[in-house]
Amino acid sequence: MNRFHPLKANASNSPTFYIDSHAAPHLLFEDACFRIRAATSLLEALTSVTVKHTNDADFFRLILPAYLLLQDGVDALDQITYKGL
Repeated sequence: MNRFHPLKANASNSPTFYIDSHAAPHLLFEDACFRIRAATSLLEALTSVTVKHTNDADFFRLILPAYLLLQDGVDALDQITYKGL
C-alpha cells in the first residue's frame, strides 16, 4: 500500500497534493472536519448573496473553493474508511 494518496482535486494530471496514509485516524478526521466546516461556512455566506448580475466566471470563483474543501474532506474521510477504522 502506498503511503501517500493523491487528493482527487488536483489541478494537473500529475498530482502534487497527497494524504499521508500513515497519519493517525483522529488527525485525518480532524482535518476532514475542518475542511468540511470551512466549505459549509462559505456556502452559508453565499446564501445571502444576490446572484442576479453574476457572470459565469464569478460563479466559478465562488464554487471552486467550496468544492476543493469538500473534496479534500471527503478524501480524508475515505482514507480513514480505507484503513478499516
